[in-house]
Amino acid sequence: MQKTFLAIAIILVLSVVFTGCTRGNQSPESSLPKEEIKVTDYFPVSENLYWEYEGIGNEFAGGRVDIEFIEGNRVQFSHDNGGTVTAKVFEVSNEGVKLINSIEESYYRINYLAEEPTREEYYLKSPIEEGNSWQDGSIVWTIESLNEKVKVPAGEFTCVKVVGRAGEFVLERYFAKGVGLVKQKFVSDNMTVEDNLSKFGNAEEDNCLPAKELAVYYPSKNVDKLLEDRVVEKFKTGETLVEKITELLKDKKYRVLSKNTRLLEMKKEEGILRLNFSKELITEMNAGSGYEALLIDSIVNTYGHNFGAEGVILNVEGKGYESGHFLFGKDEVLKVGR
Repeated sequence: MQKTFLAIAIILVLSVVFTGCTRGNQSPESSLPKEEIKVTDYFPVSENLYWEYEGIGNEFAGGRVDIEFIEGNRVQFSHDNGGTVTAKVFEVSNEGVKLINSIEESYYRINYLAEEPTREEYYLKSPIEEGNSWQDGSIVWTIESLNEKVKVPAGEFTCVKVVGRAGEFVLERYFAKGVGLVKQKFVSDNMTVEDNLSKFGNAEEDNCLPAKELAVYYPSKNVDKLLEDRVVEKFKTGETLVEKITELLKDKKYRVLSKNTRLLEMKKEEGILRLNFSKELITEMNAGSGYEALLIDSIVNTYGHNFGAEGVILNVEGKGYESGHFLFGKDEVLKVGR
């Protein structure tokens, strides 16, 4: 699906700026020394944080943002705007917050934190003080205010205002301490688009963890056909889709994978999913040819369907699949039929 520049700009902004403002009116004591404002104060990174935005002026505005993965100084956000899902990876430090990777149509909760950076775009940069400026490509960003009053559906906040300009393009972002992006206003060619924070918090505490319906395929008790089950799984920060599927297939209801079977690696390229299992996939299967065929179909269709793949490559310990009944080459593709 082709994205307009406007849509991409909106998605970029939303997934990066989940940092902080202070709710309400707070005036520091004038007699106290001025405390240095840290970039990290305005970009909260904690497990299960989420933000919801009301969009005005464009179908790509608004949506929900969740923290999917955190490792070291890197964090991966997921932005679902109702039309597509974009994953964005940032490096966060006292020096600044910079976008290093962006993956569109990211529907499968894949952890991209270890991927090599493909870009370097700062969204906040030290020092956090009025007049500080930096440039990303053709866009010049400037911190214009440290005490901007902003009212949105989620409440009233005192924010740091950051403005990016490039020709007719103007993008205003408002960050609240400990909260993140409170408001964004995009202006270009007489078009104005806004994203206004409506809700934020801890998704586990608020009982609104991101959820996904999964299809599970497994052999019938009579070992004569493949059955289908639909389950809804919720995801906390750090949990991947592939791990959820693997655990489901070990459930006593399905018994597709043995408890000791491990998925060593998963890769998806050009519609083909490559699964590399530990040797227990075969050594602990204990199945006749008919039952083994159904178990293989269960694996191929469950992983393949939930990852939107056309085919699955089944590897064991980095080699092809070889049991007493079946032999598949290392790069042989098994078609997803469900």
